[in-house]
Amino acid sequence: IQEVIVSSFDGMMRMDWQDFITEYLVRELGVVHVVAGHDFHFGYMGKGNPQRLQEMCAQLGVGCDIIGKIEREGITISSTYIRTLVAQGEMDRAVEFLGHPHVMTGPVRHGRGIGSSRLFPTANLEIPPHVLVPSHGVYVTRATLEDGSSYAAVTNVGTRPTVNNGSDITVEACLLDFEGDLYGKTLRVEFFQHLRDEIRFDSLDALKAQIAADADTTRAYFLQQS
Repeated sequence: IQEVIVSSFDGMMRMDWQDFITEYLVRELGVVHVVAGHDFHFGYMGKGNPQRLQEMCAQLGVGCDIIGKIEREGITISSTYIRTLVAQGEMDRAVEFLGHPHVMTGPVRHGRGIGSSRLFPTANLEIPPHVLVPSHGVYVTRATLEDGSSYAAVTNVGTRPTVNNGSDITVEACLLDFEGDLYGKTLRVEFFQHLRDEIRFDSLDALKAQIAADADTTRAYFLQQS
């Protein structure tokens, strides 16, 4: 995708469905081909629908493809359903319906230094605004660096109650078998499976032991996939 245009709904809320096609899509944007979903509705009161879109495009000489409904296990595959799965931390099912892992990409920021100094090398991901973050918990993930190298990782999403103040949301990836400095670099994290809920440990030693167990589980997961 070379260019994305985000249009304000306020300006089109009362636009007639025909004007949406002729005035906005064709005259203003100069479209030559339209692709829409089977449940796409547009124009004032949602009176525009896929059938009307196809008919109008045919009259105007504009190509038009309508993507039909796709179901799996009796469930219609949709962005709404997939977002719900991710928000609930159901990563196995999210991967199945999405066709690939949920991804978060962002620069690595400085944390409190506890992970790198006393536990395992970790990368605190800066969460971009409006990005869907999985529910709090610990996940099997894969982290990919800017140079294309990738590492199995244990990623915690939440407030880090054992070492933090319990309020700030963080995405902290522990890269397995990695050595080096990641601060300021862009990291891509793919979420594959929910390991466990985020809990508070009585000590850093207990937390470290649990992360070591999580690391073993993560390595075993990717060995099974290979």
